[in-house]
Amino acid sequence: MVRLYNELMEKTVDGTWTRLPGYCHSWQFLKEGDLARIAKVVPVTPGGSLHLPAPPYPEDQTVQTVEDARLFLRITEMERLGFEYVVFHNDSEKKCVCLFQPGPLLEGLPGIIHGGALGTMMDTTLFMTAYCSANAVFTGTMTITFKSPITLGSVVRLEANITGMEGRKVFLSCKAQSSDRTILFAEASAIFFQMK
Repeated sequence: MVRLYNELMEKTVDGTWTRLPGYCHSWQFLKEGDLARIAKVVPVTPGGSLHLPAPPYPEDQTVQTVEDARLFLRITEMERLGFEYVVFHNDSEKKCVCLFQPGPLLEGLPGIIHGGALGTMMDTTLFMTAYCSANAVFTGTMTITFKSPITLGSVVRLEANITGMEGRKVFLSCKAQSSDRTILFAEASAIFFQMK
């Protein structure tokens, strides 16, 4: 992991690649104009509380505030237990590379990462590519084909790139591979949408 990280960091020196900061909240990386457009469709009250669906939730349910919300990938603050990752972006090539090391909280079968956790990382890598390269924010479709299981603690290299654009649609592909790229764990295709 450290070797791959250092290799990608070296590519940031000439400015063709950018290491994206780690975020705990989505509002930290969204552009101000995009936040304003999203705010028009997000069910937030003037006091900053989210609208909860009607019961079956109890009437006295604690209402979560927007300020309390955090990215699903940052569900735990303890290192090396969940989603440990870093993303690098190359704007001229319209792609991102993500280095991911799944922790023990992401287990499916004994010792193996849950497919949904890998799907989450693929969606995140696709999103960062779509947003940073084409200002697309919404996942329209994502199809994943799983090829090989991933052992917890393994280093996974995800690479996503834009394969085409049509109107507001952004077409992407993503591969999840072993750190040396000899094992293909999964591949995905997706369509993301730019906001109006």
